[in-house]
Amino acid sequence: MYSENYPPHLNSTFINEASRNRIKKEDVTIVIPTLNEENAIELVLKDVLLEGYPKTLVIDGNSADKTVKIVEKMRVPIYTQSGRGKTGAIKTALNYIETPYFGVIDGDCTYSARDIEALLEKAPYYSQVIGARRDRANIKLLNRLGNNVINLIFNITYGTRLTDVCSGLYVLDTSFAKKLVLETGGFDVEVEIAAQAAASNRVAEVPISYSSRVGVQKLDPLRDGFLIMSSIIKLSRMHNPLMFYSYLSGFILAIAGFGLTVLDIFVPFNYLSFSFMYLGILFIGASILLLMMATFLSQLKYLAKK
Repeated sequence: MYSENYPPHLNSTFINEASRNRIKKEDVTIVIPTLNEENAIELVLKDVLLEGYPKTLVIDGNSADKTVKIVEKMRVPIYTQSGRGKTGAIKTALNYIETPYFGVIDGDCTYSARDIEALLEKAPYYSQVIGARRDRANIKLLNRLGNNVINLIFNITYGTRLTDVCSGLYVLDTSFAKKLVLETGGFDVEVEIAAQAAASNRVAEVPISYSSRVGVQKLDPLRDGFLIMSSIIKLSRMHNPLMFYSYLSGFILAIAGFGLTVLDIFVPFNYLSFSFMYLGILFIGASILLLMMATFLSQLKYLAKK
């Protein structure tokens, strides 16, 4: 699959050679965004440091608990973020990163630092490598359903086969990251990053573990799910306008077609010389053609990336 293989232009000889020269851990900065994570941050930092990542920093979003004191006690660099949400944390971190790569890991102890190395194996070939969560039992049902819908719409829009664009563990090429245009302010920043990586066919994912959260959950499934979906729609209009407007026109025509058909059945207009049903059927047929064209464009984009 596209999301799990190396780019086709890389032959096996090159890959074997590259595998003997993997990214060194000192060439990676681990970034941990935090907001009131006093129950988990010490565990997360110990996990990252014990895995041998000497360049680790915390970006704090003005925590009101003991998060900052715990980080300072462990003598890990910590900076107060500028801007709001996780987007502000990523932007702030870029001001302090000097390594060619950096990894982002949530500060709630749901991700294991042991999985970062698997992401680094693919990092030389991609702008972003996402850790795709496989232990879905620790994700609430409503969150899982929301993630599936988000992944589906994202894949249709960008012609990818990703399974976890909302993951909080990923590795970025620093030069790519510094060129990112980030306009969101919440948990939808992951989608915004993945969209820009996917637009240039430079995103991949590897399976990772996922544990239950330590501390209070901050993600609101309905509110943040709506914001993420809104971001995908906005980004799809920007990066794939033909497919976006094909889908939009198709859905509008389908709704209008069904509406006219129902109107003709239940509210007969005997004084008109034509039936609204015929017009409704015409609209529905046109909508099917537009939706088929949009799906074809999505598949064409995916095949072009293989």
